[in-house]
Amino acid sequence: MKNAEQVKALQEKVRTLEAENAALRNPGQLHSNEPSVKVPEIFQSIFRKAEENVRQYFSRISRDPSRGIIEINQERYVLIRASALSKDFLDNILRLYADRGESEAFSIGRNFLFDISHAIGMNDAKAFHARLNVTDPLSKLSAGPLHFAYTGWAFVDILPESNPTPDDNFYLLYHHPFSFEADAWIRSGTVAKSAVCIMSAGYSSGWCEESFGIPLTAVEVSCRAKGDKQCTFIMSPPHMIEKHIRQFAKANRKHEFRKTPPEIPTFFLRKTVEEQMEKARLLAEESSRAKSDFVANMSHELRTPLGAILGFTELLKKTKLDHKQNEYLTAICASGSNLLATINDIMDLSKLDAKKIRFESVAILLPELLQSVELMLTSKIRHKGLEYTTIVDSELHKPLLSDSARLTQILLNIIGNAIKFTDKGSITVACEVVEETQQGVQVRFRIKDTGIGIAPGKQQHIFERFTQADTAISRKYGGSGLGLAITRELVELMGGTVTLTSKVHKGAEFVVQLPFLKAARRVKDLQPSPQTIAGNGLHVLVVEDNLLNQKMTRIMLTNNGFTVSGVNSGTKAISFLKKNTADLILMDLQIPGMDGYLTTKKIRETLNLKIPIIAITAHAFNGEKAKCLAAGMNDYLSKPFRESDLLATMAAALPSALINLDFLREQTRNNLTFIKDMIRTFVRQTPKAIETLQKAALKNDGETVYKIAHTLRTSVSFFGLQTHIGEDLLHIQNTRQAPTEQLEKIKMVCEQAITELQRIKPSALSSMP
Repeated sequence: MKNAEQVKALQEKVRTLEAENAALRNPGQLHSNEPSVKVPEIFQSIFRKAEENVRQYFSRISRDPSRGIIEINQERYVLIRASALSKDFLDNILRLYADRGESEAFSIGRNFLFDISHAIGMNDAKAFHARLNVTDPLSKLSAGPLHFAYTGWAFVDILPESNPTPDDNFYLLYHHPFSFEADAWIRSGTVAKSAVCIMSAGYSSGWCEESFGIPLTAVEVSCRAKGDKQCTFIMSPPHMIEKHIRQFAKANRKHEFRKTPPEIPTFFLRKTVEEQMEKARLLAEESSRAKSDFVANMSHELRTPLGAILGFTELLKKTKLDHKQNEYLTAICASGSNLLATINDIMDLSKLDAKKIRFESVAILLPELLQSVELMLTSKIRHKGLEYTTIVDSELHKPLLSDSARLTQILLNIIGNAIKFTDKGSITVACEVVEETQQGVQVRFRIKDTGIGIAPGKQQHIFERFTQADTAISRKYGGSGLGLAITRELVELMGGTVTLTSKVHKGAEFVVQLPFLKAARRVKDLQPSPQTIAGNGLHVLVVEDNLLNQKMTRIMLTNNGFTVSGVNSGTKAISFLKKNTADLILMDLQIPGMDGYLTTKKIRETLNLKIPIIAITAHAFNGEKAKCLAAGMNDYLSKPFRESDLLATMAAALPSALINLDFLREQTRNNLTFIKDMIRTFVRQTPKAIETLQKAALKNDGETVYKIAHTLRTSVSFFGLQTHIGEDLLHIQNTRQAPTEQLEKIKMVCEQAITELQRIKPSALSSMP
């Protein structure tokens, strides 16, 4: 009997060893026949059937390390060390975002893990449902906890309070007794401060969302990693989750959520917020575009008539006026200039808001720039009887790099305000070196006045847009309240600071500190002197639909010796140029029908004309000039413009004129009859003289070469051509030889001079200065 029992025990031991050996040979073999999910009795039959299907599915496992492949039922799987997707990952996130604080860093990691696991859960469910051919929601759900268990995430214990229905009443309450995430923390010996089963919540809610076809999220309300007895989860539609958490807390008093409520995964809320933010961004961009278009259009509409007002005012100043008329004209000019300054301020604000302010870097001398600022303000200073003093550090008498226009604007705004608010006393502008290095220098500008001052409580507001220290000041002194706001923004964009100290009735002191780079060369070498031009009968086509502006431009040009034609549309400009020639075109961009850009394109491409074209526009945005140049224009002039600005821009665009009648005018005391006769003689005789010179050169007739060269030297000097060909003619005269290269040069210069002289009409000649 005893032997039989021993044999039986031995046989049992052998069977156990064989089973263990088989298990070692087959790593995919299951080690338990216990259920893989715990569910209420009402769901038992559905989950038992799912257990059979899932067990069979996971029994078909194959591994091929030589190819790095693990396949289950012909689906490829990957093994990932559990802690790498839990504690280790979150530790890395906490280190990476340490500057955000522990709470925010943990939230970043939690959101990432939840989002990715939620998406994985949805996709696994979709693939599994298709493989097992299940269609009803509960059957789809049943495979989820089983798949969860078989893939090592967690064992799921669904509690009886659950109500898995495909509507707002969906509610799932469940435990994960063996969650891989909680185990990772427990095995590390670390107690978590927050619930850590993030991927479990994301995966399970993703699977159920795919199964029931409604948005779902899950929240872990207790966690073993924190020291709780269970890892417990609530799953419901996102908008119902807070209600279920409150009810759970009420039913389970030991779960105190008031002080530290559980974090609700924000996958859906974040998605909604992102969509709202994108809509807000698009609306903001559309609003910004609309604002920019409005400012551009208003600028154009205001600048166009303002250009005519200021232009005709300038022309009227050149006429004979009595004292009263001159007084009225001065008032008109001042009002127009103030309006233009306000428009420019609004344009600057628009550029600042659109981040379109660009700064040039040119060599300047600060003493000269400060002197020019003083000259601009001289009339205001004299009118108020103020004492104005400029003090410049001797170390600053050297070229520095800066944006001359913007620096002048900054100083004019501050000094102009000082003059405005100072009725008696003085204005002092001091410029000093703060710090100097080999590459650059920090410069401090101090603008001090003895004016009305600013109360301490008001000082912080004066740099705000559309704000002045007091409404009474606004009524008395005027102004839009934009100047100092623009000044501060410009100073800061240039890398500097602006501060204010002031006492009421004791004056104010503004301090601007700016960095400058040192320039390599002298300023005078870098700044060419302004160009001037005389019309000499050159033909200008003005393309402008505003009749007042067209008339004003015509008068300016005619007064300077130009011949002028005008059209009011791009179509008419093309028709004109098909039949007539022009030496230069002034092209308004905002003309009806075919605008200035398209008209220029047709002139360049269809008519194939290389006539210089200057864009004239009331738009003053940065980038407008570059846009005009890209369209084929030669230069750009913003309205309103002065006569000197127009002539200087034209001088830069036109080829340099050869003819200069100053000598003839001086010698004849501006005898127009004699000058006209000299022009006719030169035009008639010069071509014959050059032809005779060429023939004499071919025959080596030195005597004739000498005589003709001597005669030509005298005649060309009357018209200012000696600077171009005087030396060549002198060489030919002295050597009695005429090389081909010199002859061609003389012929070319004389032909161009004759062309210029033929363009001069009698009326234009009489109007020349």
